[in-house]
Amino acid sequence: MSKPKAKIQLVKTLLQSNFKIADYQRPYKWTIKNVNDLINDIITFQEKKAYRIGTIIIYKYVDSEKKKLQEIVDGQQRYLTLLLLFKALKERFEISNLQFEAPALKHLHFDNAISIGNLKANYAFIKTQVTDFDEGLIRFFLEKCEFVQVTITDLGEAFQFFDSQNSRGKALYPHNLLKAFHLREMNHLQESKKIIAIEHWDATDPYLLKDAFANYFFKIRNWSTGKSASYFSKDEIAVFKGVNLLDNHLYPYARPIAINAKYVGLKQQILYDFNDSQEHFPHQLDAFTINGEWFFDFVKHKSKMVGAIKDFNNPYYKGFEEKSKAYEIVEKLKSYSAAYRTGDKYCKNLFEVTLLYYIDKFGQKQLEKVIPLIFFWAYRPRIKLTAVRLESVDNHARHPNSLIRLIRESLTVSQILIYRLKPITQMGGNSDELAKLYIKNNLIEA
Repeated sequence: MSKPKAKIQLVKTLLQSNFKIADYQRPYKWTIKNVNDLINDIITFQEKKAYRIGTIIIYKYVDSEKKKLQEIVDGQQRYLTLLLLFKALKERFEISNLQFEAPALKHLHFDNAISIGNLKANYAFIKTQVTDFDEGLIRFFLEKCEFVQVTITDLGEAFQFFDSQNSRGKALYPHNLLKAFHLREMNHLQESKKIIAIEHWDATDPYLLKDAFANYFFKIRNWSTGKSASYFSKDEIAVFKGVNLLDNHLYPYARPIAINAKYVGLKQQILYDFNDSQEHFPHQLDAFTINGEWFFDFVKHKSKMVGAIKDFNNPYYKGFEEKSKAYEIVEKLKSYSAAYRTGDKYCKNLFEVTLLYYIDKFGQKQLEKVIPLIFFWAYRPRIKLTAVRLESVDNHARHPNSLIRLIRESLTVSQILIYRLKPITQMGGNSDELAKLYIKNNLIEA
């Protein structure tokens, strides 16, 4: 077998290539959100020396008519989007940088209704966005944005390579992509400072990081604003891309954050000398991300909170009076015999996410009263439904009247404690252990 050949290609070079989209490829499924994220990244990084968009895997072969062809094995979603962006730019601007042809625009043909619909919708959106481009940004897009192009001459080997990149060995989870993004945002730092910033990340089990992002950070970000948080994929990572405080044109909303960051940074240098007891930035789980070193600071401290929330022996769950509801609930969750069931795991995660969100915002104030409220709300699907599915919990969490939404909107603990749980009128669940707690607290109608 031939060795895969990898080289860096500028977007302009890729656009001038006549790549074929094979019939076996999945439909073009990028949404306007995906397109918007890509365009925003191009605009955001225009002051950089280069911006690496991704990888494209090409199968190069000779067909039965002795024609030399190049077929995309992986990367078609971005490639087609770049073609649409180029087409829109060329229609709007008459400048020398755009005076070349992209042959694929003439030769590509689509029969799939999904592909056709998405291509039309995305192109209409892109035409509204290119008004933000100027000649300098167009030059950056064509001559500084780049791909890693991997060329392979054996189709079986091409698929094997694609598979190894996407599903085998060390999978490139969304949080890995975020690490790469935020490392790029730290190019102004010395290598020694970068090492210090990411040392906790590198020392942490990658599956713990994966769990923290997918099952806690992402869910808080989305559920608190009424969005679905069933799956955290690479298409959702933009929620953890935020503001670069070194930007010369910070929006007014980011200026107070920049002042806070400068203050904390100076205090670290003067008082703490970067040891583990250093004061960290007062990040909030539902706030926008600060790019670069502060992102890694956020992950360091919030992932420790996740670990504490998942451990019933942590101080968060101690110090309650033995006759209190909080004590009884914690003891039940520790010994709950059906905790292994999938539906119960979903409810437990909802309980932990909500408690984490509360502690992140209000600290440990009145936990003895708050924990029962969170428990009875989070496990409600388990009592009502025979089968608790991920979608059921997702809908419960992002409902306009959910406890998570209330935590986001509240300024005081008292605003949360007045939340009233409606008694369950019809039981469909199969958890007598938990149902007894609901009955005892008059949360199931007779």
